[in-house]
Amino acid sequence: MLLVAAGIVIGWLAVRHLRRAPHPLLDLSAFRVQTFAISTLAAGTIFRVAINATPFLLPLLFQVGFGLSPVDAGLMILAYFLGNLGMKTVTTPTLRRFGFRTVMVVNGLIASASIMACAAISPETPQALVVMLMLIAGLTRSMQFTALNTLAFADIDAAQRNSAATLSSMLQQISMLFGVAVAAAILNLSQIVRGRPALDLVDFRIAFLVIGAIGLVAALRFLVLPPGAGAEVSGHMTRT
Repeated sequence: MLLVAAGIVIGWLAVRHLRRAPHPLLDLSAFRVQTFAISTLAAGTIFRVAINATPFLLPLLFQVGFGLSPVDAGLMILAYFLGNLGMKTVTTPTLRRFGFRTVMVVNGLIASASIMACAAISPETPQALVVMLMLIAGLTRSMQFTALNTLAFADIDAAQRNSAATLSSMLQQISMLFGVAVAAAILNLSQIVRGRPALDLVDFRIAFLVIGAIGLVAALRFLVLPPGAGAEVSGHMTRT
């Protein structure tokens, strides 16, 4: 707790210095750009926490909850990452057709629902259904990542680009760490509250439901974006 408190204080001092310095190492003015702030600091970071927790939870679910071997668990996860790759070919036309806001809200809701659906599977679930769920989760994860990373720089001017790139990269790494940390904390808390000596399937179900709920809240937050957000990048034409 002392380290957490010290980190918060040091972070606050650093932000105060960067805002007051005439020539700061990092220009925080990029956060005044709505598309950048939403994609990186606000809803974007929260959503990344949810979808970064999933690759941590899934291998544990299959090995600890289902009792699969590492090889069999890896084969199940393969479908998840195949979905990540498969979406790349249709991301650009989808963003052009529907625009960033619609894609990030609808796809975010589907991605969150797929995370929560992982709470419903069990060792008795037909393998084909599990593979289909992994594909859907992977497809929507890839779409959301690409949309977030692209929208973040849609309205950033040349003078802000270097600082914006550094801030975006830093926040992505933080969201990865928080994703694993939050998922692990939920599993441990569930185990402690239930008084179990080891993790079981119920703990994973609780974790997936909570992580999915976090994603749902973040996805709805993208509604604050204007319909034409990032239109110059996506090529989406809004109706007037």
